[in-house]
Amino acid sequence: MFTVDFSIDLHCHPTYKPMGKTFKHTKYVQSDDPNDETSLWNYNPPSITDKILNELFSVTKFSQANLTAAYYGRVWVLSITLGSIEKWFFKNKLGTGFLANIVDNFAAGIGLAGIKGIEITNDYFWDLQNEIDFVIGNDETVIELDGNFCQYKIVNTFAELQEVIQQNIDSIEDANRNGGKTVKPITIAIILSIEGLHTLNCGLETACDPNTVRENAIALKNLPFKPWFVTFSHHFYNELCGQARSLSGTIAKLCDQSKGLGQSFTDLGREVLEILLNEEDGKRIFIDIKHLSPIARVEYMKRRQELDPENKIIPIIISHGACTGLPDMGSTRSEYPELGNNFCSDEINFYDHEIIEMVKTNGIFGLQLDERRVANKEAIRKTKNSFFKNKIMHYRSELLWNQIQYIAELLDNNGFPAWQHVAIGSDYDGIVDPLNSFWTIEQYENLKSHLERHAFNYLQNEINRLQLAQNRNITADQIVNNVFQMNAWDFLKRWY
Repeated sequence: MFTVDFSIDLHCHPTYKPMGKTFKHTKYVQSDDPNDETSLWNYNPPSITDKILNELFSVTKFSQANLTAAYYGRVWVLSITLGSIEKWFFKNKLGTGFLANIVDNFAAGIGLAGIKGIEITNDYFWDLQNEIDFVIGNDETVIELDGNFCQYKIVNTFAELQEVIQQNIDSIEDANRNGGKTVKPITIAIILSIEGLHTLNCGLETACDPNTVRENAIALKNLPFKPWFVTFSHHFYNELCGQARSLSGTIAKLCDQSKGLGQSFTDLGREVLEILLNEEDGKRIFIDIKHLSPIARVEYMKRRQELDPENKIIPIIISHGACTGLPDMGSTRSEYPELGNNFCSDEINFYDHEIIEMVKTNGIFGLQLDERRVANKEAIRKTKNSFFKNKIMHYRSELLWNQIQYIAELLDNNGFPAWQHVAIGSDYDGIVDPLNSFWTIEQYENLKSHLERHAFNYLQNEINRLQLAQNRNITADQIVNNVFQMNAWDFLKRWY
């Protein structure tokens, strides 16, 4: 336990919007001014109109994971997920003309110039390097917020992370003793990860050059700020492996995800997998299994087990996900129907056996804060509404609590610790529909307090079905602290 409360988010996208806006200014260069739209600090909380648009059309026009929101929400550790936006989001059934791009920008919010730049790109790896430079450019640049000093720092090791957090704690404690103003800057610790290995320059209009892809995979391991983990696939086929269907609603009708669905790894993908997991150079990159097709997840887990039969060197990472409520691929009935029948059973979410395997490897499951992922349409439709903000927060936070409770009971029933492997991986600013009233990472403190109520109610009454003493003997605030801080912290300590 820390003397100062803070949160950790294992998966978010604060770069998408500000970097997209650089295309109409100086490409790929982040502004030093936190009020500029090209700054990671640019604060753009949702207006009343934004909230209405989100509730009616699931459109997220506001900034969810900017660093100012992180500062206000005391989210001190962010795994910033890099990766070129795939051009097939914008080269879709609407075409690529001006009017089509206006419609696309309404949903994505990265600017018309940014969309055009993505449409014409022919080198995803070059784009990735520019995105890394965009973040590195303002590393440890001090800014002022409300009379206090702040900065972000990219950390490469757990020791560096530990130093940042301790300095923040010291600064807060000094401020509490001296009138409330911090003297030393509060630092947001940044850990880099990548979503989608199309970034190795594959999945474009023409077939990739396998030698270039292999060379880029090796180069990835030798970057000054090497990514901690990568998702192998993203939304569209990348010539390395099959992806899970991930889009829904209007965007699914506009974008064609069909190619690659239901496929496993290609031969080139298997070569890249071996390069990334190879530890001979001391630079292994872990694999995040989100977005892999279910059959590709099966193949990956088999290969991971071959490389790590004692589960000591390669954890299973789910950086941002949710439960299907089903035991395995092909099942149609939940073994825990009271909760499981309310979940989104799409293959982008995870099966019971995958969650159990994750725990066996001392892995981590970051819960995604997207209503469409944590609950099915019927459960969302039946969620109570209110004119009172506090009640809305109570009803909507229960959608997330149901996921936490489900995982706890699943693990307890299989003889595992119930509360030690779930964290937060919001996916904010990644085209998600947030839990209503928890619009950005600034609202994490509110989300924590409402989840604590659900946890308290669960522990106190007859719905608590936990059998193991180690899982029952816990307090509500410990559960919430585990989810928002300690589980991710312990995972970082073990593996980073």
